Amino acid sequence: MPYFPPNQPDFNFLRHLEIISWEPHAHITSEELKYYVAHINPKGKPDGWFYDSFLIVSGRAPSGNMLYYDFNMGTTRCGGGDFFAVPSSNPATVKDWSDYLDGFFSKDGLVARLDECIAGMKTAMKGAPPFKRNLVISVPYPHHNQARFGKAGGGKTELNFSIIGQNLMHASEQRLEACRWLADEAVARFKKGKFANLNLLGFYWIYESLHYSWDVDDHWVIKEFYKHLRSRGMRFFWIPFFSTYNITIMSNSRDLYFDCAFLQPNHIFYPWLKDVQTAADAARARGGGIEMEYYLEIDQTVGVGKEKYKRVKNYLDGGVKFGYMKDSACAWFTGMNDMHRMARHPDPRERNVYDDFYRFAIGEYGAG
Repeated sequence: MPYFPPNQPDFNFLRHLEIISWEPHAHITSEELKYYVAHINPKGKPDGWFYDSFLIVSGRAPSGNMLYYDFNMGTTRCGGGDFFAVPSSNPATVKDWSDYLDGFFSKDGLVARLDECIAGMKTAMKGAPPFKRNLVISVPYPHHNQARFGKAGGGKTELNFSIIGQNLMHASEQRLEACRWLADEAVARFKKGKFANLNLLGFYWIYESLHYSWDVDDHWVIKEFYKHLRSRGMRFFWIPFFSTYNITIMSNSRDLYFDCAFLQPNHIFYPWLKDVQTAADAARARGGGIEMEYYLEIDQTVGVGKEKYKRVKNYLDGGVKFGYMKDSACAWFTGMNDMHRMARHPDPRERNVYDDFYRFAIGEYGAG
């Protein structure tokens, strides 16, 4: 089986899906976004289109409540030693979900800034990209610890995602109702915004695994939500972390859970993962894509240290050796909106990584 192919018309020619972080109190500006939209040369001028698709994610609502399922704990914080994950104790409410959408779709929100940035690059480079840039929006996790979510979309009943006072099926139905409302609201706001340079391609399941137990059934919620998104002409994406469980789910995900899943190699984070080949082989065998991973700085202890430059080269070289540079669509985690800082960094190694990412994205990176 091949990787998930790039340039499919049904996916508006998706090739490279870059993750952009939306934070309530740390907005990425149009000036910073241009380093993602176009390759900016050392003189500060754009000289080519860069990423063609953008995934917006966020961990916290403006209130401080969590949009993720869990958060990392322990002194290592990133998969080794005494690492452990703790489910959110303050899961988001319907107001938090609405505020989250406001952060994207308000007059000066992230989507408007991204649209403005693309328009500016069209003027600077005297021409438009070959197709509208794609937008993918993450769906906050409908947390099974949330018993008082609130009334979504003018509904009369306060939604309860937990099994407190009800069975698992009723909880799952209410979690699905919230996800449907979020997607429908986002589609409506995107249409109202009339963004000239963007195409709303679909939505993203923010939790990097799936739960099934006595008190939560992610599998049912996702399968039913996938049907809803298809009825609206939207695509559904997932980027699971590297584990045998997630790889197994990827085996049966197409036409069941997700339109496309990108597998994280996690080679940049975990010292014991010595290469990217295992992840590349697993993704290709299941018709998935690969996530490219890097960070300028990270707020979690990562054991690879300065070896990160060697390891990011393994990702890039692996794209040539294992074929995913040209034969697969790729997702990109490049830290917390750090591309502009990499391009202007005093350490030339960071600038080199930025330039290599661009060469990879346009299929001209050469291993060696």
